[in-house]
Amino acid sequence: MQTCDDNDPQALFVVILREFLVARDIEMIIRSFCSEARVILARTLDDAMAALPSGRIRAAFIQMDPKIFSETEFSQRVASDGGRTVLVGLDVDEAVPTGWATLRFPFAEHDVSALLAREAMAGQNQNLDAGP
Repeated sequence: MQTCDDNDPQALFVVILREFLVARDIEMIIRSFCSEARVILARTLDDAMAALPSGRIRAAFIQMDPKIFSETEFSQRVASDGGRTVLVGLDVDEAVPTGWATLRFPFAEHDVSALLAREAMAGQNQNLDAGP
């Protein structure tokens, strides 16, 4: 399995879900993919903002209305960091903003791992495109 970029010790993942056990599952999968990652778990956007350290957000797993989230400072931070927003839930295929990923309930470990692997590949391609 592909792992996190070792050149990014500040890799940060944020999981904002109402269901704490589901959030912990996502955290464990992230840590199996990227053991050095910092993972912030929160039940609300306000809680996430209060706990947010410095570092580049690689992905934010959220369970909230995409329109509301898109208008937040947190969403702007994810975008400016080059991170990916992952909409999590039952009806996630409706009105998903361009560039977002989805994670439908119920999900398996390989679903989250596949998202992380795609993000790692995209990051490597961006690094290759940037050149020296």
